[in-house]
Amino acid sequence: MSEFRQSGDRASNPRCCLSVRRALHMLNGETAMGPTTTALPVRPLSRYQIAATSRADEAASFISSTYCGHQIRFPDRAASLRFRLCEARLARISVGALSFDAQIGYDLGETEIFYLVQIAASGTIRYVNGNELCVVTPRQGMVTSPTRPLSIHYGPSSCGLIVKIRRRALERHLHVLTGEPITTPLTFDPRFRPQFGDRYRGLLRFLMEDLEAGNSIGDHPVLVTNVEDTLMTALLVGQPHNYSREFEAQPPDVAPRQVREVEEYIRAHAAEPLSIDDLVRYSGISGRSLFRAFRSRGTSPMAFLRSVRLDDARARLLAAAPGESVTDIALDCGFEHLGRFSKEYARRFSESPSRTLRRVQRMRQS
Repeated sequence: MSEFRQSGDRASNPRCCLSVRRALHMLNGETAMGPTTTALPVRPLSRYQIAATSRADEAASFISSTYCGHQIRFPDRAASLRFRLCEARLARISVGALSFDAQIGYDLGETEIFYLVQIAASGTIRYVNGNELCVVTPRQGMVTSPTRPLSIHYGPSSCGLIVKIRRRALERHLHVLTGEPITTPLTFDPRFRPQFGDRYRGLLRFLMEDLEAGNSIGDHPVLVTNVEDTLMTALLVGQPHNYSREFEAQPPDVAPRQVREVEEYIRAHAAEPLSIDDLVRYSGISGRSLFRAFRSRGTSPMAFLRSVRLDDARARLLAAAPGESVTDIALDCGFEHLGRFSKEYARRFSESPSRTLRRVQRMRQS
C-alpha cells in the first residue's frame, strides 16, 4: 500500500516563508543563542509530507527525486518499511524529514550540488562521507561535503532531519562573509562540535516550531533571505571547514566614511528587500567587516535597517492622508510581517501603529 501526497502550496512552494524572529537574532547580532531545550519532535514537518509508502521501489524513487541517485539496500526484506518523506522548501535551502521503520541503507554518491546537515529526530543513523564514519543521533549531528561519496544506513524506527543547502549558495555566502575568493571546494569536518550542535539544534527547533504551527506569511523574500542567511552563517561560523582560518583572522577595519555610505544606502533603499549580500555588493566590504563596523556602533546592518523602516513608518503615520491604513504604510516601508511590525513599533514608540493613526485622525477632525 502506498500513498503520494503533495500538501498544497506549502509543501511545493520554493519560497515558503517562516515566522522565525528568534532565529534571526543569531544573524542580526542582537543576542546569542544560549543554552536551551533543543529536543526535536519525533515526527517533524508533518504538515509538509510529500510521500508515504511501504514499497521499496517507490521509496527509492522519492529519495532519488528529492536528493539524488542512489542504490538502496534492505538487510531484512520481510520487515515493514513504512517510509515517510516531508520537505519544506525555501529558495536556497530546504528542510526535510526522512523516516523508515525498517533498517535500510542507500548510497547517494557525490551529491555535487548541495550540502546536507543531518540530525536524527529519533533512532540512530550511520553516515559514511568519504572515509569518515559518523553515527548520527538526537544528540550528535553531522554535515556532508558534496565532493565526497555519501552512504547512509538507517537503524530501525529512525527519523532523520535533513537541511539541504545548495552548494553555490553556501559558497557564495562564504565569499560574502569573508571577502575572499573560493578557490577550492568548501569541505567540512563532518561531526558536529558539541557546542555548535546544541546551537544548531536549537535554531532548527525554533524553525520547525513555526513550520508545524503553520505560521506561513506568504511569499515574502526578505524573511526567506534572512532565515537562509541565518542557517548558512551559523554553519560557516560554527562548524570547522577548510576556510575556517578566514574567520579566525580579524577582519579589516572599515573607514567611518564607508559605514556612513552604507547607512545612506540603507536609508535610500529601506523599502526594498535588502539583504547582507546586497550591502556587500554595494559597498565592496566583506560581510564580517560590515558586521564588525556596525557592532562598534551598537547595532548590526539588519537591525539598522529595521530602525530606519520604523522611523519611516512613524513619519508616514504621523502625516497619513485620509484613507491610508496601517497595513498600506507598513508594506510601503518594507515590512512584510504585520504582526511583527506592530510589536516592534510599539516597543520603539510606546504605542501601537493603529493608535498613532487614530490619534492623527482625531487631531485632523478637531
